[in-house]
Amino acid sequence: MSFTNINWENIWAMILDKAIAFVIVSLLFFIVYKLCNSIVKRLFKQYLAKSSEDNQRIVTLSKMTRSGLHYLTIILYVYTVLYIFGIPVGSILTGAGLFGAALAFSARDLVADLINGFFLIVEHQVNVGDRVAFSNLNIEGEVKLVGIRMITLTADDGSTVFVPNRNVIALQNFSRGKRTVHLDVPVNAETLNAVKAKVIAIDEAYEAVSYVGIITVEENLFIRSDLTAEASNLATLKRQIMDEYFEA
Repeated sequence: MSFTNINWENIWAMILDKAIAFVIVSLLFFIVYKLCNSIVKRLFKQYLAKSSEDNQRIVTLSKMTRSGLHYLTIILYVYTVLYIFGIPVGSILTGAGLFGAALAFSARDLVADLINGFFLIVEHQVNVGDRVAFSNLNIEGEVKLVGIRMITLTADDGSTVFVPNRNVIALQNFSRGKRTVHLDVPVNAETLNAVKAKVIAIDEAYEAVSYVGIITVEENLFIRSDLTAEASNLATLKRQIMDEYFEA
């Protein structure tokens, strides 16, 4: 076929039609997504204002709902765009071979994430703001987001950790009760008596603190006290008391 016989006018008209349809669909999906996201935020905000109980769970459900809306919008948008350009999604998945198998494997992981995430919320296992640890992963931190695919944590060193929901096997939630941590102050033979007296005096000002005694760790001496408090207040209280120890 000669290039001179190609009807370029029809081709450019078709390209223009596809481009216009793509722009219109993109704008519609963007507007609908923003609208639905705004409605979800407003509904949960109103419910949060009316309910004074279990606020963390409401926040968690809100974020998970918006996360689900986000992924659903992306899937529908990609499918619609492929349809506009005449790309048969079913044929691609069927004839993709190894890619199709990899996609099926990824879909299996995605389904596992969705199911585990659903039960995490329904069974009230974890909420935003909880301090948790995963024994099987040796990870501990504060929950920032419970999403439809993963849990986002802030670890003690300030790093952000992403844990897929399918990997949540041994979950420890420290925000459901009190925790006990050790408060150790290093001493030597010369400072032992003076530091001990000051630590005991500070401990007496806190009901949550109890003096333990002198301990040895790898031939080093420490004055140890135990702090028992709600997990949500533990870090702040520990920092406050340790500052008093070292100021003293």
